[in-house]
Amino acid sequence: MLISIAWLRELVEVDADPQAIARALTSRGLTVDAVTESGEDTVLDLDVPANRPDALGHRGVAREVGAAFCARLTPPRTPPEASGPPADQEVEVTIEDPALCGRYTARIVRGVTVGPSPPGVVARLTACGLRSINNVVDASNLVLLELGQPVHFFDLDRLDGRAIRVRAARAGERLVTLDGIERELSRGMLVIADPSRPIALGGIMGGASSEINEATRNVLIEAAWFPPAAVRKTARALSIVTDASQRFERGCDPEAPAQAQDLAALRLAELSGGRPAPGQVESRPVRPASARLTVRLSRAAALLGYRPDPAEAMSALAAIELDPRADGDRIGVTVPSWRVDLEREADLVEEIGRALGYDRVPTALPPSAPRESVRPPAPVEDAARDRLASRGFHEAITYAMIGSGEDERFVAPEAPAPIPLANPISASLAVLRRSILPGLVRAAEQNVRRGASDVRLFEMGRVFLGRAAGELPDEPLRAAFVWCGSAGAHWSGPSRPADPYDAAGLVEDVLALAGPRASRARERAALGALHPGRSFLWRDGAGRAVAWCGSLHPSVASALAFAEPPLVGEIDLSLLGPELPGPVSAGPIPNLPAAARDLSLVLARATPAASVVAALARVASPAPATFAWIDRYDGPGLSPAEVAMTLRVILQPLERTLLDAEIEAFRQALIAALSTVEGVRLRRTEP
Repeated sequence: MLISIAWLRELVEVDADPQAIARALTSRGLTVDAVTESGEDTVLDLDVPANRPDALGHRGVAREVGAAFCARLTPPRTPPEASGPPADQEVEVTIEDPALCGRYTARIVRGVTVGPSPPGVVARLTACGLRSINNVVDASNLVLLELGQPVHFFDLDRLDGRAIRVRAARAGERLVTLDGIERELSRGMLVIADPSRPIALGGIMGGASSEINEATRNVLIEAAWFPPAAVRKTARALSIVTDASQRFERGCDPEAPAQAQDLAALRLAELSGGRPAPGQVESRPVRPASARLTVRLSRAAALLGYRPDPAEAMSALAAIELDPRADGDRIGVTVPSWRVDLEREADLVEEIGRALGYDRVPTALPPSAPRESVRPPAPVEDAARDRLASRGFHEAITYAMIGSGEDERFVAPEAPAPIPLANPISASLAVLRRSILPGLVRAAEQNVRRGASDVRLFEMGRVFLGRAAGELPDEPLRAAFVWCGSAGAHWSGPSRPADPYDAAGLVEDVLALAGPRASRARERAALGALHPGRSFLWRDGAGRAVAWCGSLHPSVASALAFAEPPLVGEIDLSLLGPELPGPVSAGPIPNLPAAARDLSLVLARATPAASVVAALARVASPAPATFAWIDRYDGPGLSPAEVAMTLRVILQPLERTLLDAEIEAFRQALIAALSTVEGVRLRRTEP
């Protein structure tokens, strides 16, 4: 927001130079990004936080300047003397839906003359980033920029029945707004209407039917308070963003309309020669009570890291007009209506901290008492993230929006159609994703284009699957990865390129987090984006696809910057359950030597290696046993349908050293168990 220093000086008695004012505002959390000259004025480019709508006007910024320099605010100017019939004899105001409007005020100014604004007004508006239209419209913008409270001017003589109705739009109603666009309204939108038709979008934009023009002589001033949600819903539905809507969406001061009416009447009288009518018409279904909060100095000390002096804390709260009252360790305050961001004790601590200076916060860790750590069941998302990160993958975050058709080959043919966005930012972000892989593959490609040779990325996020009309989409949680480059160093030789079996091992590593409760079967995948002979798919006991991985199809990879097709995979974490099994138990580190035996086997290529381990794991062992594949060979000496693999069996005794006879008996039992697995024969055993 652009703030005029000359305007600030009219609202607060401060002599500091613009640079000092900029530093003071920045130190209080209202960052000044730039200080520039605009004619004879100096302008501050102020970055206003989303939770500080009170600083979206010069008077709100003046309060901060006054608090920083202990300067007094100038009182508001009084409106000119009223004349003629009272306003309530000429106009009627009714709020038909209190959920859409909490307060609506109307005032009449007669005898305006529409024309150009004086040079000083034009210069002031230009300095604040607005273009001068005419003296009447400029008067409304001056009120907006000074108070942060939007006002709207209607041509009183163009209102049917001289009555205002604040209501919800009816289905099929239409309104031509001030930008010349005819808009179709839907049921529930916030509109301002006369007895016959809508005349404005409440809190957003006026309508052309009641627009101020050169023939306007009598003006009806609107100053209202609309709930943020009501304005936001209508603005989003119609894709409209205005200065007024931005302020109402953040939360305006519910007590500001009366002050805005006085200032608007004053500006119209000064700029257009108008004469205000006595009084104003108001409808206010609910009058909110003043909010009371309490801050404990002990709590402030815990959050700030130092205990503020009670007198300093009182002074800091008084400077921003909170009317503090001390009661021992506690300070009670009355929250002014314009500070809609003050809702809890921590907010008051922040006010004390920023007033006393963030540089007073010590650079020390807060004290903490040791306590017993109890590990709850881990959410599946956290566990999967840890597992992928531990395998050398880096987490990426991509857009949930993709281009139309971009994920067609990454989803099954029976997948629902993608969900289009009503107002896409661009054509490349037109629909919600049904797979995480398109965006993740693009991220990997960008890394490869910049010279990276070994890229391992993963992402945790949701995809969006459409349902029947009127129902919200299904949003399952997924984990996806892209793997380019090597599989890492291996004991038997130099590193080798990663292959689909490495990707399958990574998928099964994540699926194993769900424990033995989830039975799964692996088969070939049939997704268009995956190579049909180098891909896998896992289904659960109900036949649902829970994961798929493989080499990216050459036709997809060739259109990108990959020298070799990368490995990709996606896992539906929502089918694994919201949480993993309970805490993992751990025992003492064994202090006895382990015994290892290798089994050299010949397997048919169609025989899953997991079936071999499953059969051997059922054999009773004299000590805890683990199984690990340590070598693989195919070539001369074997048929094309066979592969040789070495399985290492490790026995780890916990209570006593095993006898050689026990180890040999177990080895023989394992050899006997191999006869139950089809497609497996013993090649050689080595003690």
